Amino acid sequence: MPVSPGPSSALERLVTVTRTGGLAGRTSTLLVKGDGSWTRLDGQARPVGTGKLPADRVEKLRAALRQADFAHLPRIPKGGATIFDGFAYAFVHGGYEVAADQGSLTPGLQGVLDALPPFEAG
Repeated sequence: MPVSPGPSSALERLVTVTRTGGLAGRTSTLLVKGDGSWTRLDGQARPVGTGKLPADRVEKLRAALRQADFAHLPRIPKGGATIFDGFAYAFVHGGYEVAADQGSLTPGLQGVLDALPPFEAG
């Protein structure tokens, strides 16, 4: 019999996305919990920002995660255009890990990125 999520589900990690590369070659990670609270980490995994998404943005992120359909994505989507000095992303959600270069992002993964807080302050 399935167990319904309890109060702790708001504190569980909803999604983790790490972005690497770009012109500066930086690494940044976003950890978003079920209640919308988020933490930004630098390349040494040090916290460099926190915040909380409003309820409508949390729902937008949840919808994007459902639409991305992690269970049916290849672990590493291929076939997109090569973007020199572009970003590479690693997504972790619902027990699945997917890594994609900027040019190979599926529309669902792009939707997840669009719903996240910024990878850099400002």
